[in-house]
Amino acid sequence: MKSLLQELKTYPQLLFVGVILSFEHLITLFFWLTERPVQWVLSPSNPSVCWPLFSACADFKPSSVVLGIILAVYGLIALAAMYFWIRKNFRWGIIFLWLLVAIKCLIILQDYRLSGNYHYLPTLITVCFLLIPGRAYALTFSFFVIYFTAGVLKLNPTWVNAEAINERLLPPIVNKIGVWYVLVLELAFIFFLFSKKNRWFYFIFAQLVLFHLYSWHLTRFFYPTVMLTLLGILLVVRSTAPALGFKETFKRVFSSAEAKLLTTFFILLQIPQYLIPGDAALTGEGRMYAMIMYDGRTQCQPYLTLWKKNKEKEEMPLQPPWLITRTKCDAMVYWRLAQNICSWTKKDTSIVQVDLYVPVRYENTDEWQPLVAATDVCNKELTYSSFFPNTWINKVTREVSHHGDGSMNPEED
Repeated sequence: MKSLLQELKTYPQLLFVGVILSFEHLITLFFWLTERPVQWVLSPSNPSVCWPLFSACADFKPSSVVLGIILAVYGLIALAAMYFWIRKNFRWGIIFLWLLVAIKCLIILQDYRLSGNYHYLPTLITVCFLLIPGRAYALTFSFFVIYFTAGVLKLNPTWVNAEAINERLLPPIVNKIGVWYVLVLELAFIFFLFSKKNRWFYFIFAQLVLFHLYSWHLTRFFYPTVMLTLLGILLVVRSTAPALGFKETFKRVFSSAEAKLLTTFFILLQIPQYLIPGDAALTGEGRMYAMIMYDGRTQCQPYLTLWKKNKEKEEMPLQPPWLITRTKCDAMVYWRLAQNICSWTKKDTSIVQVDLYVPVRYENTDEWQPLVAATDVCNKELTYSSFFPNTWINKVTREVSHHGDGSMNPEED
């Protein structure tokens, strides 16, 4: 806190960064009350999808009344934080901003379905603001890292072939040109954030604004609204200190241990998805705590097979609501749901075995592949690792067999 207080005294314009980051929590609250109703996701009647690091989340699920109070307090703290920043009461502004981060993370920790890049990125920016000295340069560099990493993550056939964009407004050729332009924007033009000439800085800034405005009809309102709000930080820090260029900015930012530690931690979280065999967009393995941009759109038809003592069987579809694109076919989600169902099937003496099947495919393919084909899941000690391969998840890829090897019809046994 000491270094941040000192910088705020030297560069009082940075108070607007605190205002922006506090306001982002009000946008989040609106999102949780409308588009992704957190009170429904965390309803006691709704089975929990717990994070691996918090398997007992259901035991701590708040009641509807308590959750309503938490959300009200969350909103009031966001308003109070904005007030303290505007009134230049920096110490309380910092304390309240930390409180907002803590409350938001604790709410998201209650259910995996509440995760998303739109929470990941503002939290990352906030932590950089609170911890890394030299905010005028550290914040600019944090935006560079986010967009450059997003560009690297898009270096895959799904993005390059424009398969990840479900765009129907424009002709296919325009979509292909667009996805390639985004790669150029995030891997090359993004260096203009460090340009000493304002015209190049405002060129890239305008491109980022247009990019997020265009994405509005693809991702709905929340994600682009959050990113457009955060982009205001670049204007604040640009007016705070003169641009130094990429090399000089890099040296200044990474002269601090905080920057080295946070950047290393961020990079390490992105790596497991590349080390685990299989297509991470299909398997979901290794990227639970990574930044995810556009994936290839996947389809799945998960179900449980309940085997009875009389040798009859019953198929139970698993279709939990409120799954975002990155989690709707995540094997971990259906493993959690299977665990929930096992809690009552074990009490039913007529059921002798429960099997879990998750056929999966990309939208533009005809073949199904068995992402999960696990038998007797209620009696096996299946576990889930966020950073290492899971033996019960098949390492499926885009190369779909056309000879029956590994393909699966979800209608068949």
